[in-house]
Amino acid sequence: MMNHSGDWRNALHEMILYGMLFKAVARDADSLDLIELKLSYRPILDAVSQWAERKHHEYRRQFTRSGGKLHSQKLVDGFRYDVLVTHRGYQYKDYYNIEILKAECQVRLERFLQSITTKNPPSG
Repeated sequence: MMNHSGDWRNALHEMILYGMLFKAVARDADSLDLIELKLSYRPILDAVSQWAERKHHEYRRQFTRSGGKLHSQKLVDGFRYDVLVTHRGYQYKDYYNIEILKAECQVRLERFLQSITTKNPPSG
């Protein structure tokens, strides 16, 4: 259970990041389908997207269990990401820089890829 005031904010932040990540990877996979490549990278991108979606839902459940509810999220002016939530009866509006969110998504993706390659190094 989340008792610390920052815990629900961390869950919200991670929920937003992983939501952006799984959607971006899915869109990128769709874009790659339009290009003729020597190999299909779709299974890899689908696996990454599914992992990010699971993490998104995990953090969403955490946020909801802590008393939070996401009302809206939208990109404003191409650089600011606005999020409106209530937490235990109080309404909050958070603002995020989209470039920072993208950079954080990249970090999460790199950590995931590093974790799977260290667990299962390629053979041959």
